[in-house]
Amino acid sequence: MRNIVLMILMFVGFITFGQQKEKLQTVKIQTSAQCGDCKERIENALNYTKGLKYAELNLEDSKVEVKFNTDKITLDEIKKVINEIGYDADEMKASKEKVDQLPNCCKPGGMG
Repeated sequence: MRNIVLMILMFVGFITFGQQKEKLQTVKIQTSAQCGDCKERIENALNYTKGLKYAELNLEDSKVEVKFNTDKITLDEIKKVINEIGYDADEMKASKEKVDQLPNCCKPGGMG
């Protein structure tokens, strides 16, 4: 009987050890987005990025709220994803080449 109890305790301990909690963080990043196309482009890129759980852009203030697993991706890596599609992300500015690839309505001063 003692061996059965010991085995059950070991099994429960093994299962508990295997279930590590994710380290999730939620932040808002200021972007240069200005229209619905920008919103779709940024949300699609972020929501398909490994380590991100959630991304939603508010067009009223151009801030994207992201929830991410800090063990899988860093805040700077998230900002780089935003830069790669042509948008500024807080202090990190998108390259002119990437901005030039955006549709006219998404470029700074465009008709959004």
